[in-house]
Amino acid sequence: MTGLAIEPNTRIGRYRVIKSLGRGGMAGVYEVEDGDGRRYALKAPIADVNGTGAVTRRFAREANALRLLDHPNLVAAVDVFVEAGFLFLVMEKVEGPTLGQVLGRPLPVGGKPMKQPLAPRRALVTARQLLEGVGHAHAQQLVHRDLKPENILLLDMGGWERVKIIDFGIVKLLGDAAGAYGAAALTNAGLVVGTPAYMSPEQALGREIDTRTDLYAAGVILFEMLTGRLPFHDPDPLKLMGMHAKAPVPRLDQFTQRAAWATPALCALIAGALIKDPAHRFRSAHDMIAVLDEAFYSIDHL
Repeated sequence: MTGLAIEPNTRIGRYRVIKSLGRGGMAGVYEVEDGDGRRYALKAPIADVNGTGAVTRRFAREANALRLLDHPNLVAAVDVFVEAGFLFLVMEKVEGPTLGQVLGRPLPVGGKPMKQPLAPRRALVTARQLLEGVGHAHAQQLVHRDLKPENILLLDMGGWERVKIIDFGIVKLLGDAAGAYGAAALTNAGLVVGTPAYMSPEQALGREIDTRTDLYAAGVILFEMLTGRLPFHDPDPLKLMGMHAKAPVPRLDQFTQRAAWATPALCALIAGALIKDPAHRFRSAHDMIAVLDEAFYSIDHL
């Protein structure tokens, strides 16, 4: 066993490794089985695993965050343990494509990346579950900070889809939650983290953030699901962040070919989520869901 690769049949704690499920820049995920034959997903760092390095701190923060959460739209933590100096996080095993995979790989259309949009009703149902999940996290004083299609799994429940939000590795803990886990030093204003295409203006500028940052990202994701493109695009991440901070927000109906489903209520939902000043954005996931439900009603009765 090393931080770079874990072979099948390796024993880690009380789990046996079945196979690799994938690797990212900082972690590998493996399917594992406990002594009772139950299957889970085990997340292990691939570098910087000993001491107090950045990867170890990120893992500890994600584990602490998941311990606070219990919601059907959020991946659940099952176990956290240290073995041979390695920190491991065990989560429920969920199977399904990411929203990013469902939208498809970007194709160059008119010089800008274009994806396959979802049917409006499906997009709104997906967005509602996303907001239900982050709303629960917000109630526990947690801000995800990296909501994007690649961190949203879509599970086939036999006739309907369940959203599962994953990867709380750069979560921000607010108020009492931060104090309880000593996380304030990891979440200071001035530190820019996240994915530029989905960053709120305050996040891109390195300013203090709160739960409304996740609502902005949810608005970007909904815009992308409905139109097949992002509201802002630039291959330069810094320029893209600058667009989120200062560029006028495009109207949803600019990209929908005057589709009947681009109702005033739906356009107002997108516009309200993407307001630059968080003070004028939706105050909570609950408030955004209320407007989303109005938008759904407006298109469901066309």
